[in-house]
Amino acid sequence: MKFRFAALFVGLLLATSVICNGNSTSVAPEASSSTVAASSTGAPASTDAPASTAAPGSTVLPGSTVSSAPVASTNAPGSTVSSAPGASTNAPGSTVSSAPGASTNAPGSTVSSAPGASTNAPGSTVTGGQTTVGGSTVSSGPTTQAPLPKFGSPVCVDSTCTYELDAPQNNQAVLATDQSIVQADRKQFVGLQTAADGKDAQVKAANDAAVAKIKHLQDLMDQIQTNMNTIQTNMQKIQSQQNDALVTLSFVESFISSLNGGKDTCLYEKCLKPTTPAPPTTTPTPAPTTTPNPCPAFSCPVAPTGSDNCQLDQNNQPYCNNCIGDLDGHGYMGAMEGCQSVACSASGTNFTVDNDSMGTWYSPGYNLTSTANSSVPANSNCVYNLPGTYQTPTVPILGCLESGNVQISFSSSDGSFTQTIASTTSKRALNSLLSKIPDGSLTLTSTIADPTFCVIQLQQTPTVAGVEVVEKKNGFFSWLMGY
Repeated sequence: MKFRFAALFVGLLLATSVICNGNSTSVAPEASSSTVAASSTGAPASTDAPASTAAPGSTVLPGSTVSSAPVASTNAPGSTVSSAPGASTNAPGSTVSSAPGASTNAPGSTVSSAPGASTNAPGSTVTGGQTTVGGSTVSSGPTTQAPLPKFGSPVCVDSTCTYELDAPQNNQAVLATDQSIVQADRKQFVGLQTAADGKDAQVKAANDAAVAKIKHLQDLMDQIQTNMNTIQTNMQKIQSQQNDALVTLSFVESFISSLNGGKDTCLYEKCLKPTTPAPPTTTPTPAPTTTPNPCPAFSCPVAPTGSDNCQLDQNNQPYCNNCIGDLDGHGYMGAMEGCQSVACSASGTNFTVDNDSMGTWYSPGYNLTSTANSSVPANSNCVYNLPGTYQTPTVPILGCLESGNVQISFSSSDGSFTQTIASTTSKRALNSLLSKIPDGSLTLTSTIADPTFCVIQLQQTPTVAGVEVVEKKNGFFSWLMGY
């Protein structure tokens, strides 16, 4: 019993000793490490690493002292030093101080502690904060704390404990967003790079064009300068030749003056003495010649016996006086052959027939050698006199009336009766019309040129004196047949 009590007493003493030692614990240099991040550009050799601090998440009990080792770090000018967040937690009454020479800051550098770097309980003393050391400013860091990794509650099995780490930086959604932003920036950069390359190409092309233009202008200037030099050289030659000519001319003038001074010399008598002009010779006027008659060389159809087939008009131009139908007796386009074109006159052209009382009327512009090239001229006004009474033995060709640009009408001799025909007028209707206008006329008019033609064959019928031809009247049948 006494032995058990003694053992219990010894255990209480050991426990008391351990508790007392825990109240005055001094942190070793390797117990924790502090990271000092540079937030601004400084010298590359700048390194801040305090020799010893309280471990992150450690608790400093009241009355305890946490100190940093001397000569902890040296900061280059312009660098920014900040302490990592969540460095330590100080209990009330504890003192946190930096040892002398713990940090040496160059002028212009900034040392700041990140938010949440140290949490001090009421009554604790924190040495530091925003100070100025040799021109360096030490201030607290930004007020916005970035998400930090967090450890979950440990799960211990026997002597092995497992901790779950929650790292926001490894969040796939955040990574995907960042990658999307980076990809968009990359595409934008590629687009800007392409545009810049295009602009560079345009600038290069413009520069090359300007260089070529300048070279071309320089070549022109050189050529102009060469031509100017050549012109100046030629002008000097011309001036020299003029001077030589003046000298030579002065010799000639002096020689001529000496000749005029001695008028009794032989040279003056032969070269300089004025001569009396000879009387003008009279040229005999040739007798007027008679223009030969062109009719023997002019071709015309054979005329009846005892008549001339060629005559001269008022302009002494040959023409045939025996053309059949409405053909013109003059030569077409200066040809030495008549009756090859259609006559047209507003005053009237006499229609003629051959020995068989037959004649053919052609529309103006009809081509006797090539009907495909026939065309009624524009603004035609042609009148053809039809002496006697006529009938058409064949079906008339009235193609020139189809377009409506050409019009053909038949009139009586006194002008009291006029009837216009159409392209559909039949042979029977035309003969009925011709029988009504003895000694009448045919008139063709046109508005514009029409590349067609009309042909009507006419046969003169004998006129029976004192016999009146009674026109048949048969009502509807006569109207239908064109009577």
